[in-house]
Amino acid sequence: MRSLRELSREAVRVRIAEAAEALFLAKGFNETTVDEIAAAVGMSQRSFFRYFASKEDVVLEKFDRQAEELFARLNSRPLDEPEWDSLRRCFDVFVDHLTDDSGRDREIQEIIESCPPLLAAQLARVYRVQEQLAQRLAARAVARDPEARPDTVILGALVGAAFACLHAAVRHTLHGEGAPARLGEFLDHTMDALRPAGGVGLVGGVGSAGRLHAER
Repeated sequence: MRSLRELSREAVRVRIAEAAEALFLAKGFNETTVDEIAAAVGMSQRSFFRYFASKEDVVLEKFDRQAEELFARLNSRPLDEPEWDSLRRCFDVFVDHLTDDSGRDREIQEIIESCPPLLAAQLARVYRVQEQLAQRLAARAVARDPEARPDTVILGALVGAAFACLHAAVRHTLHGEGAPARLGEFLDHTMDALRPAGGVGLVGGVGSAGRLHAER
């Protein structure tokens, strides 16, 4: 259980992020200063830095929250569900946000992709999420079968491939010919086309200890 203090801090972070997003959309990311963000929520610059280390962190705060939603969704999926299908259902977190009628998340994503430092920071977060997902999928495999030896290399590649499908679908709907409302449809199409043949091998290969389970 999270403490009242933690919940209060999170509420302030969300309030700052929402005010910052409004400024970024109105003025542009580079043109908005930390002082302006702090003033918008009635705090000093010094207080702002108690909650965020930089403007970049403010923009990506929402992605961090969505990542937590993604992990929660994975925990709610049936243990016997194929990993590929579990990942697709987890991605509904991003689909729901990016297809929201307000269009705000889509506009923020466009700001991120137009600013190289922001995009690099987001990609670093995506990489960390992928690592955590692979670890959680390995834990789910052991929960299904205590004798299992999850292949972390294959799981890492599987998660990376799923995120590549998500990225392709997002790019197509936000910058290509597809309508944003059809993001889920294009993601289904892409993930169905690249579904692993014959399932995913979780035993053998390189395991969590980094050694070959089967050697010549």
